[in-house]
Order: sequence, then C-alpha cells, then structure tokens
Amino acid sequence: MSMTHPEPLRVSAVQCSIAWNDVATNLEYIEHIVQTHATGADLIIFPETITTGFSSEAALLADTEQGEVYHFLLGLAKKYEVALSGSYLSRVGEEVHNLFFLFEPDGQVQLQAKRHLFAPGGEKEFVSPARSRSIFTFRGWRILPVICYDMRFPVWCRNVSNEYDILIAVANWPRPRREVFRTLLRARAMENLSYAIGVNRVGEDPQHLVYTGDSAIVNARGIPLSEAQEGAEEVISATLDYESLRDLREKFPVWADADPFTLHL
Repeated sequence: MSMTHPEPLRVSAVQCSIAWNDVATNLEYIEHIVQTHATGADLIIFPETITTGFSSEAALLADTEQGEVYHFLLGLAKKYEVALSGSYLSRVGEEVHNLFFLFEPDGQVQLQAKRHLFAPGGEKEFVSPARSRSIFTFRGWRILPVICYDMRFPVWCRNVSNEYDILIAVANWPRPRREVFRTLLRARAMENLSYAIGVNRVGEDPQHLVYTGDSAIVNARGIPLSEAQEGAEEVISATLDYESLRDLREKFPVWADADPFTLHL
C-alpha cells in the first residue's frame, strides 16, 4: 500500500524592521503584509518578537495568555485563510515566555517557548526557558520551531529518525554575527536532511544594534531556494516539495547513522 505524502507547501518569509515596543504599529504592519501576500502562501513567517523587538523593556508589554496579540493573529489567520508564524512575548502566570506561534485558518494553535535564552542580551533576566520541545504539524508537514539562539545548539535541533521535515528559525540576529546565522541555517539543513527557513529582522534598534536580515529558505542540501537582499525589507517565497526531500533521505540516509543524543529538560 502506498503512503500518502504532504502536498507542496508555499511559504513566505517576511524580512522586516520592527517598531520598537509599539505593539499596535507592529500588528497593523502584520495585517498589511498578510492582506497583501495571503493569496500566494500557505504559511507566512515573521521574525522573532515581531510585536515589540528584542529588549528587556518588551517584557513589560508581554501579551497575557490568549490575550490581545493571540486573538489578533488568530483572527488574521482565519480571515485571510493563511497560517502565520513568528514569535512574541507572552506571560503565563508569573513567567514570560518568548513564544514561537503557528496560527492556522481552522483555529488550531501550536506554541513553543524558546529554550536557549541569550544571556549577553539579558534575556535570562526577563524570559523563562522552555521545559519541553514540540514538533508542529501543518498540512501533513512536520516542523521544528526554533527561536534565534536556539539554532546554535545541534542537540536541540537534532532530527531524530526524520521526525521533522522543516526547521523554522525566527530571529533578531545582529550584523556582527551575520555569518554565524547564515552558516548555521545551512548547516542545520544539511546535517538534519530537512528544509530550513531562517527569518531575521532588519533595521537598527535603539540599542544601536543593526540587523542585516540574511533571511533564506534552504533545501536539505543547504542550497537556498530563495534569499532576501541584505538589509532590505522584503518578502521571499518558495514552494517546498516533499518528494525531493524523501528521495534524498532514501538515496543518502545519513540519518540512520546519527549518534544518539538525549535532551535533559
């Protein structure tokens, strides 16, 4: 009996600047992008902390659990019939989490907190880490959601026995370490035999950090299917094909020889 495989997936990555600690302006921008690009995509992906930018002050603006941001983004997904991803800060009880979100048109919501908190940026002082790792599913595709600094850690990103098909990394990754972002995105695709999508912001924030973007949609061979221009605000798109991914995994099954790793959460 033949197995059914996911249909091709149209993804769009939004490389943009972020209005500093201005939730209303950022939500307005998100709606503009979704309204403009929804008909050409199944999934639209925004950078990390898309509603505020990345700072300790942003924690004071964290959404409440299933609060304004949650319902706004879910409403957009339903209205424009397109799935939305990115991350925003959300408060759950006494803790604030940097949450990767996937809002679907049918109302399904999948969330994953950031695991590795960026101490040099003070993130450990205002955000609590994930205590578990999730694999999302969307239209038959399996997705590993990671947020910025998470991408540096290969055990966290390990694709054990092809448990996921796409790694999506949303980021606020500054210019001095741009080659790290570019290199790790391609390395994670190749070592895990998966598509990898990196969505980084651009512009300069009030902390004088400059972001060049370097957003890309990369296949499992590490070859970009679409790349954003350095520093530009733009939306890049590609269609992901499952058959080519399956063929590569069958012809070059390095995953079968991978070393075992155990996550200690």
